[in-house]
Amino acid sequence: MRKQVLFLLLITLSLSAFSQNKRPAFKDTLDNAFDMSRYLTEMKGLLPVPIILTEPAIGYGGGVALAYFHSSIMERGNIPDITSGFGGLTENGTWFGGVFHLGYWKQDRIRYMGALAKGYINYDYYGPNGVLPAPVEMNLDSWMLLQQLKWRIKTTNLFVGMRYFMYDGTNTLDLPIDLPEYEGQTFNSTLSELSLMLDYDSRNNVFSPTKGIYAELRGTYSDEWMGGDDFYGRLYGSLLAFGSISDKATFGARFEMQYASENTPFWALPGVNMRGVPAAKYQGNTTRLMEVQLNYNITRRWAVLGFSGIGITSPLDKGFLNTDQSVNSIGTGFRYLLARVFGLSGGVDLAWSNDDFGFYIVMGHAWAR
Repeated sequence: MRKQVLFLLLITLSLSAFSQNKRPAFKDTLDNAFDMSRYLTEMKGLLPVPIILTEPAIGYGGGVALAYFHSSIMERGNIPDITSGFGGLTENGTWFGGVFHLGYWKQDRIRYMGALAKGYINYDYYGPNGVLPAPVEMNLDSWMLLQQLKWRIKTTNLFVGMRYFMYDGTNTLDLPIDLPEYEGQTFNSTLSELSLMLDYDSRNNVFSPTKGIYAELRGTYSDEWMGGDDFYGRLYGSLLAFGSISDKATFGARFEMQYASENTPFWALPGVNMRGVPAAKYQGNTTRLMEVQLNYNITRRWAVLGFSGIGITSPLDKGFLNTDQSVNSIGTGFRYLLARVFGLSGGVDLAWSNDDFGFYIVMGHAWAR
């Protein structure tokens, strides 16, 4: 969501900024093309941000966010702190609202992220490890809290950190029971999770990298004494690698694995997260995925891309109806270099998987972290 918010903010506000600033704030001095480097460097204050949602799991929709930039990059010397309030809804009745803050402290030696949100989410639920022959409607009516801190290890590319996540909500499964008085099976659930994290980041650009590595390891613990419903653990690992093939072509490779122990709430099991695959459609106690992407620069500003991936889920117990699932995706898209100084690109991706299609407004790389 943060990527969508920033991308749409830049595009929408550009027209009004053109009319308010007689200087060429949106032209690059090298090629005289549309470029937002100077605008991003000097921008601060309160900015309205339109949001467009295209996630297949919840349908098309939109909303708005009010983002406050506490200072400009020119004043700060590095990434400024950002505070935002946001809200939106989609065609299937899903709605959400909340606030978040991003802080980059001590010359980017400490990174903070915090959020508080209320959500009313409707989506098709396919069951843990795909046990259901057909999806049922599921609703999550919940509050969510996130607090995260990461510390840079001296002057290296390594970060260590910790995260706390809480979910408190009412979940409803709309089972196919044809009775007028039946309103679904409802149950309350609370997640209270503490995670330890280790990150490595040598990318040449956090927005649209062309070389370098980003890796993350995260272990999550939850127990009843923390306020959660049960004792369980999760492990997450990911690796993103980027490189050049030629002066015009670059590639990216993504590997990801997640594991959830016994007693993890069935609706909170990890899922395959790829373009073209609806969120939470493919879930399991273990998920693995690999995705590759090739970018080709047609001009200095415009690029086309193609990507493909495979995801696999597995249950803990491969008994009756609990078997591995797999999903393949393929897609294409384009990018425009919005801010040359920052290496920031934006565009649209189209993706297909086994039985689904999705299109996405993308800020930078689709795998941005």
